Amino acid sequence: MNTIKNYIKQYLEWREKQKERELAEREERVSWYRKKMGSAKKIKEFNEKDLHELMEKLWALGFWKNKSYKVEKLIKDNGLEKIKDGFINLLYSDKPIEIKWDNFRKTTKGFGPSSISEILTLVFPDKYGIMNMKSLTILPFLGYLTENEIKRISYGYTSGRDYKYFVSSLQKIQEELKNNGLPRADFIDVDFFIWYLFEPLLGLTHKRDKKEILRIRLEEKPLSSKPTIKKITSHQEAELILLQLGCILGYDTYSPDRSKLAFKQKLENFITLKEIPPSPTPTLLDTIKNIDVIWFEDEFPICCFEVEHTTGVTNGLVRLANVSQLNTKLFVIAPEDILKKFILETKKLIFRKVEYIFRSYEDLTNFYYLAENYTNLKSKFFNEKT
Repeated sequence: MNTIKNYIKQYLEWREKQKERELAEREERVSWYRKKMGSAKKIKEFNEKDLHELMEKLWALGFWKNKSYKVEKLIKDNGLEKIKDGFINLLYSDKPIEIKWDNFRKTTKGFGPSSISEILTLVFPDKYGIMNMKSLTILPFLGYLTENEIKRISYGYTSGRDYKYFVSSLQKIQEELKNNGLPRADFIDVDFFIWYLFEPLLGLTHKRDKKEILRIRLEEKPLSSKPTIKKITSHQEAELILLQLGCILGYDTYSPDRSKLAFKQKLENFITLKEIPPSPTPTLLDTIKNIDVIWFEDEFPICCFEVEHTTGVTNGLVRLANVSQLNTKLFVIAPEDILKKFILETKKLIFRKVEYIFRSYEDLTNFYYLAENYTNLKSKFFNEKT
């Protein structure tokens, strides 16, 4: 393909200027993973400090506001031994990758496709590739995946079969790199090449420090205590409950209304992402930024919520329709008496092809308390000291 050859030529010229920094960062990461995860025996020696360092090094979690909180939740939900067993089976089982991937996702909670694929790639850079928003944007851009294929394998539950197919698409880029100037190209080289192509799509320049872009330094701030909720009486109260519920369920959370107050607390205290992970297009990013609340798993938006406290729902439906291409669940959260208005609006031609979910304030608070009670009971049940 003449197009990708031209891109590779430009990339190699840029890479030569960035070579020292790029290779140093790459070597540091790969060296750490080989040292700590280079065999099943090494993983068995893994301790809590090692898990903290692993999460700190993941590019996939560069947008996490409080990584210590993330690690503590992983240990609380799984237990360190179960996480270690999951890593051993994922990396060193003789089973096919599609089976190992699915088993890991079923047995080890809290790791999304970006994190899992990055761990696989850093341990075995010749076998596996990194699946994230950048790669899922560039592959169709280069013609290696169709938009329908992207929708099938991204944003929702990515299966092992999906990941295997995704890696086969990355292999085509790897072969092009090998044939056009990088004879030893592995999947980390592929990831750097993809990053090079992706950066200008966000209106950035190649002169910006890559480490700054991929791993934004976020303030470490513990989440506030849970609010006491009796009844939702405002737009921001509904937003706060959605943010807290997202945290309870283990998602990353985002809202543009971080300075607002509800139940005597700032919404920002329950927002784990300082900013939204990169989106395929600047225009789509602008739309996403205006959604009331979003739950993410790694870089992938899992649920988008629009809160409609008054009788109008049209604007919220339009914003959600504009992000429907992300293949995420789209929720309207509102008082029960707005349901009729919601049904009438969604029957209009412009909204018929979009799948919306309506949930009342009562539905939201009931689910919040159910999730909170489950978490408390689970902790009490499994706590050996009680």
